[in-house]
Parts: sequence; structure tokens; C-alpha cells
Amino acid sequence: MKNCHKIFWLYCSSRRIPWQKQVTLPLVSHIFLVIIIFVGSRTFVMKSSHPEINKDNNSIQRLFSRIIPSNSSDLFWTVWNLDEAALRERRLIVIDSIFIHHPQATVIMLSSTLNRINLFASYRSRGYQIYCVHISPERLIQWKWYLSFRSKKFLTHLNAPSNTNSYLHMNDYVKVMSLYLYGGTFIDMDVIILQPLPAYEFIGLDRLDSGNNCSWCLKNRSGLYMATSLMRFRCHHTLLRQIILTTFNVQVYNAYCLDCTGAKAFTENFNRYQGQNGSGLANFKILEPYRLYPFMSKETSAIFHSMQNDLSLLSADLMKKSYALPFFGHISDKFIIKNDSLMGSLNNQLNLGIIRPKSSFQGQTNTRTRLIHRPVYIFTNRNQGRFHGHDAVYLKLDSTLARKNIKWNLNIHVSRGMIIYSDRTSLANLGQAQVNTILNKLVYKPNESTSLDTLCILLKSGKISINSSLTILVFSKWVTFLLNTIETNGNHTVIERMVTNVEKYFPNTTIHIASDLNRLSGGNYESLYLDSSNAIKRYRLSKNVFIFNIPEENIPSTFHDYFINTVPTPFFLLVNDNFTFEEYSHIDLLLELIYTYEHIDIIAEDEPDNRQALSDYSTLILRGYQANASQNGYAQSQRLLVQLSDDKKYLDETNPCNQIDFIPNVFMGRKRSMDSLHWYNFFKSVYDEMFFSQLYRANRTIYTCRYI
Repeated sequence: MKNCHKIFWLYCSSRRIPWQKQVTLPLVSHIFLVIIIFVGSRTFVMKSSHPEINKDNNSIQRLFSRIIPSNSSDLFWTVWNLDEAALRERRLIVIDSIFIHHPQATVIMLSSTLNRINLFASYRSRGYQIYCVHISPERLIQWKWYLSFRSKKFLTHLNAPSNTNSYLHMNDYVKVMSLYLYGGTFIDMDVIILQPLPAYEFIGLDRLDSGNNCSWCLKNRSGLYMATSLMRFRCHHTLLRQIILTTFNVQVYNAYCLDCTGAKAFTENFNRYQGQNGSGLANFKILEPYRLYPFMSKETSAIFHSMQNDLSLLSADLMKKSYALPFFGHISDKFIIKNDSLMGSLNNQLNLGIIRPKSSFQGQTNTRTRLIHRPVYIFTNRNQGRFHGHDAVYLKLDSTLARKNIKWNLNIHVSRGMIIYSDRTSLANLGQAQVNTILNKLVYKPNESTSLDTLCILLKSGKISINSSLTILVFSKWVTFLLNTIETNGNHTVIERMVTNVEKYFPNTTIHIASDLNRLSGGNYESLYLDSSNAIKRYRLSKNVFIFNIPEENIPSTFHDYFINTVPTPFFLLVNDNFTFEEYSHIDLLLELIYTYEHIDIIAEDEPDNRQALSDYSTLILRGYQANASQNGYAQSQRLLVQLSDDKKYLDETNPCNQIDFIPNVFMGRKRSMDSLHWYNFFKSVYDEMFFSQLYRANRTIYTCRYI
């Protein structure tokens, strides 16, 4: 600084500048130097706040060693080869869906077209880890992303002017190479995550259009092949190495074969690898089409079309049984996202509120800052008290707060249970990503006697306060399973199978079994005998499993009207002996619906092929009885068959189900609605349908729900 003063002073003296200016100029020099130092330091800080990506191999290794997580399950790769303008709202749903279900994830986008270091700065300022790395064949060679001289030559060959598929083949190469070098999950930018992905390695199967011949498809699985839009591998997997060496080989590479470096390469190499080294696939799972590819590409328009009231059930169904939903961007980019479409529903459900342009969306969305969650949560042993998928809870910011670096204080409590936090250090001074990580790992444990609870979540940041709550129902305290094994061959075996099946997916739930054990010979059931009343024997298998022995003269009509009266819970699920529960059955959704809509008396899964017949069934039965009674002069029966009252309850606009008259096999019912029903002996016959005729006459409502 002193040298600067001297230079300015000598300059002023030599030019004979007046003394006033001689005093002013050094002052200006001071200000000038301060500005230079300030701007320079700001530039340095801004550059150093983001990972700097140079072209040499050492810098990329340093970058990846800094940002790649130790757990490869938290690492997500994707590629992008279009311009930034094409990175529209529907593509950002993909990023939001990753962070909603995996808030601790690190996402690395490898792009041949984007080279802007602050592209995802708004996500990183909220605490999310996402980076865009510019790539090209030359850079991959400099980074030594190849395994042999032939795969290196493949990269140089990609730049050939005649290679019209170069960008697609480049994407395929980067998919395999990134997974081979570092492991993790690869996801295309047109695949929405619907629930947390499994921790094991996987790849999904997809279907060819019917009639297409496929000589390279998976062995013993006609028309199925390994799709590469979403997959997870550990690093240095032998299958990936085999694909790189045999497919991305300049000697065999066919620039005109569109699929030869993608699904075809994976499927063919897997067929060979499976026979040579099956032990390398011990922890590797091939997922069925409905898990990763519930829609085929030819069905893309259905994802964007307007739907009726059952839209919520379709999204709930997908978010329970499927891990992901591809929307096939090369086809769907021309479609508008409508608010009442499946895509519109997911757009609203999976939105962190960070960056969402409105150009491609048609309809109104709720943009205020709030906690996103379902109003009702069904606790079962299957979901283990976690709030995942359909039940996800997360913080969404509005457009104003998304631009601010707000820190939150979090408070969570329940009344009749316990909240368990995972790897928690503090509930104060949290960014959005930290809040959502805590909510994602949250576990609820009810007390032994708890049937109903409320989860309350409070977020505060200065004057901003968000208070939200959701109702928790403990499934085992609300539903009794009623299993019908009357007139069943192999009664003992059927009872054992049904009880085992129920307790596998719904343990600790009360089970009542209607049987005719007294008519069977050779069965040792006396050891199960507990008591007898009104000629109905009751057997006890465990603390929550009971067998009710229905007398022969009351079979089968008593099974419905008497048996339902034994239910100790608010709701029951009646199941015939040929029914089997599966891992992804939606019985909990039935409970959520019948609990939410009080006008529903009975609810069941959809019977689409018989819906019209089921809507007229009870009416026809009643008319048949009335005609028969009139012909035979039964005055009593005529009196019973009165006209339906005007207060018959109908479906409200928000209920996504359809009203019918009759359910053939499996349904959930409201116990209170059955208690107030007088069972007329006139309707007792050998047909179970008479049960629904009485319900119809008594104005009880019956609904079926699609997608359940």
C-alpha cells in the first residue's frame, strides 16, 4: 500500500498537480484496491463453493472421491444429452421423486450438452446432493473410462459423422461404465421413483409388444427382456465387465443397431453369464415387469389422459406394488400434463417445491409451503411403522421460501405410541433435506393396547410455523378376519393354510373361522374345544384365532348373519376358502376407505367383468322372491318386500369407488351397520346371495374399488 502511495505521489509531483488533488488521488487508490481485493475474494469463494471440474483424470477422481457416498445404495447416476430448455417440469419430477424417497441420495448427472456448474445450485442450497458433470468421448478417454484398447477405440469411433445413433450409444456406454467403476443406481430422466428402492442389486424385465419375435429375449421367459432405464449394481460386477468387453468393442460395434448396446446387450450377456457363473448372481434380483415398468411404451398416453374419481386409487396401487413408473419421454414430451391425469397426480404428490416451471402443466396445484402426507396412516407389521411410498411424509417449500436458506426446528410427537429416530443428531437448525431425511427414517411403534393415535409434526423457523397431523389406525385392532371353510374338502389343511397366510402378512389380527367340524370324521379337534353356547361350538387355536362350528341345519345362511355378529372390532374382512393373500394386497387401503367414508357399509376389490351384473343382482333376487311370494299367496313375505326408502345412500363425489349390489367372495364390512340390521328368516336359503338381498332391502351400501 505504501508503494502505491509513492507511485501516485511521484506521478502527481511530476505532473505538477495541485495539492488538493494530490490528497484525493491516494484516497481513490485506496478505494480502488479495496474493490479489487473484495471482488477477487468473492470470485474465489464462489468458485470454491462448488466442485471444480477440470478435464484431467486426477481432478475427476478427486471430485468423485469427494461427492460419492460410502454406501452405494445412496448413489444415483443419470445422463442427459438434450439442451437445458428440455429439462422441463416433467423431468424435474424425476429428481424430486429421488429425493423424496431417498433424501440422503447423491445424484450425478453426466451430460454431453450441459456444462453449467450452478445448474442444480437451488437443490444444493436446500441440502440435497446433486451435481452435473460434463462429458464427451474425449473426456472419458482422459478419465480412463475404458477397460481395453478396443473399448477405448469405441469411444473415438463415436465421433464419426456417419454415426447417427452416437448419443444413444454414448448413453448406454456411460450407464454401464459408471456402474462398473463406482456402483450404485442408474436411472433414466423419464423414470419416476414411487417408493424407496430395495437395497439389493436389481434389474427389471419389460415386455415386447405382442406378436414381436425376440430371439435374444430372456431364456425361458417368452417376450421378456432386461430393460436398462432403472437398475442397481455393485461396482466391478462381472456381468458389467462382460458387457463392456463384448459390446463396446470397435471390432463388433454396429453403429446402425439402435438397441445393440442397451437392453439387447444386457439380456444376451445375462443369458450367457447365468450359465457360466451363476454364483455371481446370488444377491442379484430380476424384478417382474409390474415392479419397474407397470406401463408399456404403447400405453404412454394413458399416463397423461384425464381420469375419473379412481385416480387416487391408481396412484396408491402403483405406489404400493411398483418401485417406479417410466413415462417414456421420447413419446410423451408432446403431451400436456393434465391435473386429473396420473402424471398430474404424481406431479402434485412428488414436488419438493424447489424449481418447477409451469410451461408444461395444465391445471392448478397447491404451491404453499406445507407437509405432504396422507390424512390416514394404516399401521401394519408389513410396513413396520415406516412412512414410505404411498405413506411418505415430506416438507414442500413454496416458490418464495425455496429461494431462501431457511433453517427449521422440528418437533414430532404421538399420544399412544413411540417415535423412533434413526441416526439423529439434532432436531434444530435443519435444512429441507435434513428435515425430510428425518421424516423418511421415522418409525412409529404403537403401545400394545393402541388402536388409534395421532402423529403431530411441528416445524418452526422464526415467524413461520407449519403444524400438521395425521391419524394412525393400528390394523389389527380395527379388523377381524372371517374365514369361511364350510363344506370344504380337506378342512383341516385349508384352515391351516388360511391362518398361516393371514398371519404372514397381518400378524396379531383376530381370526374367526366358520367351519362344520362336527360333520367331519377323523379330525382331532376336541383338544381345541373351549365352550359351547346356542349349539355353536367354538374352538381356540391361539390367543387370536377361533373356530366357530356352525350347525348343519343353519348352513350356509347362518354363516353370514350369525358369524358377523361375533366380530369384536369395528370392521371385518370376510374371505372364502379359495382366497390367498399376497405380499402387495391392498387390504389396508380398503380399511382406509371404509374408515374415511362413513356412508360405506361394505367395500371390496373391483370385479370389472361382472360389474353390471353385480349392480343388478340383488334387485333381481328380490323381484324373484316377490313374484314367488305373490304366486303362492305369502302375505308375510309381501310385507317384507317393501319399497326402498328415499334415504338410500349414494356415492359422494370424492369417493373413488363404484356402488353395486353384490360381492361374490371377499369384502370388508362395517360391524355397526350389521348390528342394526334385522335378519329376516324368510330370506334364509342355501344361497349366500340372500345375505346381500337383505342388505339391499335395508339400504346398506356396497362399493367396489378399481386397482385394489
